[in-house]
Amino acid sequence: MILRRIFFYMISLSFCSVVFFASGTAFAKQLKYAHALVITAAGTEIPVEVADTLQKRSLGLGKRSGLKKDWGMLFVFEKRKTHRFWMKDMQFALDIIWLDNYRIVHILRNVQPAISGEKPTILEPPEQANFVLEIDAGRAAELKLEQGDLLKYNF
Repeated sequence: MILRRIFFYMISLSFCSVVFFASGTAFAKQLKYAHALVITAAGTEIPVEVADTLQKRSLGLGKRSGLKKDWGMLFVFEKRKTHRFWMKDMQFALDIIWLDNYRIVHILRNVQPAISGEKPTILEPPEQANFVLEIDAGRAAELKLEQGDLLKYNF
């Protein structure tokens, strides 16, 4: 009788764990993102979630249905290098902006989500960077962001 009860509880716990951890949304909601502001040369403030750990950077904006209006995600890296990105598990298009400290070194506009069942394309800047800003597709043009522009951060 006691063994049956233990077995039942173990099966129930295992099932709940699989359901919880298999859901990317549940995993994403577990992560706590700090907020900051990215400020353009024109003074426009872009509120961002800060992806400053390997776990947060790996998940990025994947498994989300969209961004909050006018928000973005700022990826913070310890080292300058050609940090590569892909649109795995993405559900919406993005503008991806690589920054070497404060200077925009590369912009990819209107990057589409990967097609289901296909290997996502690897996106890589031509120059080294230590920050990457992801915003809704079309927002970089709306903000008139160009390579060489300087951005500020308010953490």
